[in-house]
Amino acid sequence: MRFKSTYNIFTDFGEVFEPSWMDSNTLQLPPKKDWDYSRELTIEEVDIWEVIWEASGGQGLYASWSPYAEFYLLNINGQINTLYGPNSQKELIKTIKELNLPISINKIWVEPEDMWLYSEQES
Repeated sequence: MRFKSTYNIFTDFGEVFEPSWMDSNTLQLPPKKDWDYSRELTIEEVDIWEVIWEASGGQGLYASWSPYAEFYLLNINGQINTLYGPNSQKELIKTIKELNLPISINKIWVEPEDMWLYSEQES
């Protein structure tokens, strides 16, 4: 797993990394806090992104890690798109397929209390 700040994604292409994470035989991850979904999240409010996919030229797909939420940032050829909230993952998978991005799509485990983020929403 790799992590970046918003600054890393758009400016210096570095990563969020602590050398002490390598001091253990167990996986060490950056701290995360859950988002409460009381309002829509913005790019500027995300401290850490999980890297899902990256390509040359600053292109990439990122998931909000801190705060931890169903919020995705897609940067393709300088065009920035975000997907947020319930069913955003379903829309993201559709977009990945439409753009023919080389990203594996796997089944995920969802905790029962978070199922509302993945079920069909009535209009």
